[in-house]
Amino acid sequence: MKKSSLKTESKRALALLLALLFCVLVSGCRRGKDPKADPFETAAPSPSPEATEAPSQGGTLRLPIPVNAPYEDPLLVNTEEMLYLFSLVYDSLLTVDPSGEIQPCLCESWVGEGDGAWLLKLREGVKWHDGSGVIRSQEVLDTYNALILMEDSYYKHCLDHIVFMQAADTFSVRVKFDIPGIMGLYSLVFPIRKAGAPLIGTGAYRLEHRDDSRIKLTVNTEWWDKLPYVEKVVFEERDSNSTALASYEAGQLNFVPTDILTAGRYSEAGVTSVYDVMTQNMEVLLFNHVGSVFKDLDLRLAAAHGINRSRIITNVYSNRARAADVPIPPDSWLYDSRSAVLNYDPDLSLRLIEEAGFTVQSKEGLRYSKDGRHLWIRLLTSATTENTVRSDAAAMIASQLEQLGFKVEITTAPHTLGDAESEFLTALKAGNWDIALVGFNLGLNFDVTSYIDVNGANNFGNVCDWDLIEKAMYMAAAQTEEDLRDAAYDFQSYFVSTVPFMPLYFRLNSIICSSEIKGIEGAREPFLFFGEKNWHIEK
Repeated sequence: MKKSSLKTESKRALALLLALLFCVLVSGCRRGKDPKADPFETAAPSPSPEATEAPSQGGTLRLPIPVNAPYEDPLLVNTEEMLYLFSLVYDSLLTVDPSGEIQPCLCESWVGEGDGAWLLKLREGVKWHDGSGVIRSQEVLDTYNALILMEDSYYKHCLDHIVFMQAADTFSVRVKFDIPGIMGLYSLVFPIRKAGAPLIGTGAYRLEHRDDSRIKLTVNTEWWDKLPYVEKVVFEERDSNSTALASYEAGQLNFVPTDILTAGRYSEAGVTSVYDVMTQNMEVLLFNHVGSVFKDLDLRLAAAHGINRSRIITNVYSNRARAADVPIPPDSWLYDSRSAVLNYDPDLSLRLIEEAGFTVQSKEGLRYSKDGRHLWIRLLTSATTENTVRSDAAAMIASQLEQLGFKVEITTAPHTLGDAESEFLTALKAGNWDIALVGFNLGLNFDVTSYIDVNGANNFGNVCDWDLIEKAMYMAAAQTEEDLRDAAYDFQSYFVSTVPFMPLYFRLNSIICSSEIKGIEGAREPFLFFGEKNWHIEK
């Protein structure tokens, strides 16, 4: 806990005032700022310059898709492969580029009206694939209302910040968010579909053929944006990623996204290319701020400087991860490279431990303080029967901390993704640990308050720092991109000085594909096909 932030009544009063002013729904103690500024308009970003010599059009991408996948409604997407398919067939109001910036899609411009309200202007003349007319505000509202009624959807999180959505006119939609700033716009990334018309959208590709094991898409020649070079995209049913990779080696597929750590072994000059794919999957070392030695800032900093992340990334993750000191991806437009200050420095770690009072070392290497406190700590982590990578990383972290005079007792609990009652999550919520190695999927809107707010859903370590919460609230209140960047930089600077928890690295996935497929560099999850219109296949 950052003790100085709670010492004065003025700061406490400021925090309470902000809690009344800001309203951010993800976490329990955020409230909304009521901006009094004049309405303003955010111009659509300029398109990237076209290549002077356009690649030739044609060719086919062949990808895997799960067996018996549901195709009827893009709002019910339940796998990454289905997300890729639907992203080619359907457009959303707004989308997010690989750097994390909002980009226009079906919505061509947006105007802030204050108090979290925005007026969005739709592109006029955007046609449905079946030729039944053009998209209007009503279809947007129909999609939004259908999402509200769904009990479970990949896009359910988009509703977290939308207060209401209504038609302003035939081609304009008004949306009000509980976030006063531009971060609310990240909620508008769900696909707009036509009720009762499976696989009929407005996207870059339209359905050409579907049978029991295959879906074939072809370029939508009436798409509103620049037409893709790749003429067709075929999705073939495969029962697993390992089967898909075997199909790639057999020449049946030419493009396979994967999260395997050994993707590099497929690389072969002139035959197979392997591309890194940045993800939002953040591996984090949580500190318990209640009843643990890590409520001491010096010990949190000592742990941060005493863990060699590069060695873990190399030895455990086969270099399929990218280090970061803050909960913002290193490839984000909001990332401040000046925040990369928690470098591996065991000598500094030892000095910080001694400054914290732990100067006496036993024969076993365990450090004690003069008043009898010790550095015997409990590390909690998780593993599944299929994946022990995180528990392997925990073992290496424990070894590195023990070289500093800690004694680490590891508890590895089983966990199944999506199981809120798993043994690991139960232990995590109980709080009988000093540090915990966990994984989080960071939201696209960079809202970090759920990890630091006193009532935050992901604040398992009981972080309580009102100054840090205030800085996160300023991010949520930012009215322009410039303001958001400034607030994000300020947040990161304070974050690395207090280390409420320790981001370790963001996981990397891979694309394994034929070397004939070009232009994939920079592809990123979750919108893997964002730049697909510039991909091409060399003849």
